[in-house]
Amino acid sequence: MIAYFVLFIYSCVFCIILGFLLMGGGGLFIYLTKGYLFFPASEVIRVFVFGCIAGSAITLATIVFNLMDKFNARKKPPSDPE
Repeated sequence: MIAYFVLFIYSCVFCIILGFLLMGGGGLFIYLTKGYLFFPASEVIRVFVFGCIAGSAITLATIVFNLMDKFNARKKPPSDPE
């Protein structure tokens, strides 16, 4: 169970960092075209919220797929038709 918590933390941090990288790319584009750095505080909060939502979705999908694998592994192998 602790592995899922660690996965949750890692996936949230990854998604937040990816969001900041994408937002930084957009801010750099605006800086190069218009001459000022546009990095609003509301977007920073949005990156944190969306990063946590995406990290939660990644963790939930991993848990569901692991449970499906465990369920399919318990099925009996097909019997020999002979």
